[in-house]
Amino acid sequence: MFRNYIKIAWRNLKKDKFYNLISLLGLTMGLTIAIFIVIWIQSELSYNSFAGNHNHVYRVSSNIKSGGTVQTWGSSTGPVAAYALSDIPEVKRAVRLRQNWSNRLYTVKNTDYELTGAYVDAAFFDLFARKLLAGNKGDLLNDANAVVLTKAIAEKLFGTTDVVGKTLEADHQEHYIITGVVEDVPENSSVAYELFFSIESLKAGYATSKYWKSLDTDWGNFNYITYLELRSVDDVAAVTQKLTQIQQQNDPNADLFDDKAAYYLQPITAMNLYNSAGEPRGINTVKIFGIVLLLILAIACINYVNLATARAFQRAREVSIRKIIGAGKRSLFGQFIAESILFFSIAIFLAVGLAFLLAPTFTQLSEKSLRLELIQGPLPLYILGIFIITLVVSSIYPALMLISFKPLEAIKGKVGGVSRGTLRKVLVTVQFVFSVMLIIGTLVIGRQLDFLTEKNPGYDRSQVLNFWMSGSMQEHAETVKQRLTNIPGVTGVSFASNPIIDNQNSTGDIKWGAGEVDHELVVTPMAIDEQFIPLLKMNLIAGENFKGISTDSTHFIISQTAAKAMGMTNPVGQNLELYETKGTIVGVVEDYHFRDLKSDIGPAVMYYAPDAYRVYLKTSGTNTTGTIAAVEELWKEYTPDFPLDYSFLDASYEKMYREDQRTGKLFNLFSVIAILVSCLGLFGLTTYAAQLKKREIGIRKVLGASVFQVTRLLSKDFLILVVVAAVVAIPLAWYVMQLWLQDFVYKTAMSWWIFALAGGITLLIAMLTVSFQAIKAAIANPVKSLRTE
Repeated sequence: MFRNYIKIAWRNLKKDKFYNLISLLGLTMGLTIAIFIVIWIQSELSYNSFAGNHNHVYRVSSNIKSGGTVQTWGSSTGPVAAYALSDIPEVKRAVRLRQNWSNRLYTVKNTDYELTGAYVDAAFFDLFARKLLAGNKGDLLNDANAVVLTKAIAEKLFGTTDVVGKTLEADHQEHYIITGVVEDVPENSSVAYELFFSIESLKAGYATSKYWKSLDTDWGNFNYITYLELRSVDDVAAVTQKLTQIQQQNDPNADLFDDKAAYYLQPITAMNLYNSAGEPRGINTVKIFGIVLLLILAIACINYVNLATARAFQRAREVSIRKIIGAGKRSLFGQFIAESILFFSIAIFLAVGLAFLLAPTFTQLSEKSLRLELIQGPLPLYILGIFIITLVVSSIYPALMLISFKPLEAIKGKVGGVSRGTLRKVLVTVQFVFSVMLIIGTLVIGRQLDFLTEKNPGYDRSQVLNFWMSGSMQEHAETVKQRLTNIPGVTGVSFASNPIIDNQNSTGDIKWGAGEVDHELVVTPMAIDEQFIPLLKMNLIAGENFKGISTDSTHFIISQTAAKAMGMTNPVGQNLELYETKGTIVGVVEDYHFRDLKSDIGPAVMYYAPDAYRVYLKTSGTNTTGTIAAVEELWKEYTPDFPLDYSFLDASYEKMYREDQRTGKLFNLFSVIAILVSCLGLFGLTTYAAQLKKREIGIRKVLGASVFQVTRLLSKDFLILVVVAAVVAIPLAWYVMQLWLQDFVYKTAMSWWIFALAGGITLLIAMLTVSFQAIKAAIANPVKSLRTE
């Protein structure tokens, strides 16, 4: 029976090739995009999931008091892990991680490589389970000079994973012994490093420290990412409370922490979707892409239903004859469901093939290593789920409608049930509600991204080249500055201690006011010289700049937000102590964004250091290539063993929003596809209407109706549906985009013209779609139409 259904279904598909091709195209496009969205969402939701017991692993964030509020940092101090493991029974494992900023180049056989590495505790590979490909698990990181390589890096450096016992040279000075090779760490993780060094080497550095005796007693440096594996997910509150008690009992700076909860335990699987305080960040984008997924599937289903019902008129007599000769409703229903199964099977087959074909392009667009695995992993189940849901949703109504015809009336051409078409008009309206929402989303996302890149951050970032000085260059800082100034195309040179973009440096070691009383305030400090503020065209709103003289060593320049946080209305001349250096405030600079626009502007303090190790060069932009070449030549004189690693401020600024740019591009792509599929649905309904009114159009043309009048007759109802769709879509789109904009502290306004433009674009697209079929019907030979009827 079913085989016969499929055979008949195949004949029917071949019989009406043009419309079936249109329907198949729309469904295939929708399913293809749905597959890509599912893969993207699954990648976001599987962050850090490779860890063996990832649901029990948490990152420790520190809650620091600052100006009456609490700042949450994703880092913590060294003793947290040690005390958690020894004093809290609910903690099964504790691991510290600190990125290796000390080494830059790694040499093997006289070839230099730039690799990323991190110092970790020996239990790292127990918590973040990686298959050991070479070495002894018990000896991986017990020695201070030990290093573990990933498989890809071992093969890149040595051509094999059999490298245990070999030496890796770092920065042409230090030597590490390779003790193991592990399988590669997935890209979508917080520990995607290529080299893993023993944290024992950092412990050795405390032998000469005058502040802290050991790593396990260093409560002052928040340099570590601490991961805790709990025995139960129900222990989070208890562990948080015990960590707070430990901190209050042992940390000499306990008053800087939040009294109720000194720490926040964040699930490692949520680190990419929420910030260190657990506030939504990327999760809103995931939610919106989930909504887009549902919209695209809904549009594809509606498109199929519209085209199926539009062609139902042609099959009314077929169904009626089948009924007259004895076919039952169950048999007819099975036949039409079989046709849908065949049709959707072809569509999903084409969609999967198209997805594989376009996977490299999508990977490049999303800048994620997204893999389509049909043999293993969850993707086959996702595809099967999409197939079943779309099949069920799309096939039931057309099948029921087709078997509901009354045989005698249908044979006479009276199929009133089809002519009403109310449900189809509702579906088209819903379809264009979704389309208008997607267009609004595209406009808002584009406008926000433009706002981010165009907003004045409080300094001039154009044509400013910057790089870290090497030790030998810093030893001759004055000479280097003079030689850089003499390079053609360089209009200014300044030294500073940190990047002005994404400056993550923070300290609570600050006092101010009469008697320099201790206060709870975390500031972002930055050492600069006297050229820094004028070179970046920062606005000094009170006081004066550094003068480049010795007395500047006890002077400070603070930001507006810092002055407000300190309760100062006239800060210039008031006392300030930073890092045990006592001095006075000589200037106030207008607030500037030293982090991205997803964060509030925090308090900043600048202090004088003419030999700071980061160079800022303002260039004229007339011969940038020549300027860079001259800088590289100077660099090689002092640091011949290392290549110059430089960047431009405007490029670094845009890099901060690369993820948002990718999101915008993907959203634009999905929106275009969804609108195309919507247009196919509207085209199908227009075709149905023109076919239904073929005789009426013929009579009107015989009586003298113009092409415009006939086109208006066919188009008016559909354009009204689009207007209704725009009215419904605007408040829904406003709500959804407000959700997305929550990720940004500074955001664009959703002006009225965005919604008007979205409605206008949708109306124009609908007019073009409808007009094509309407004009075609209007210019048809009326005599032929009447003869056919």
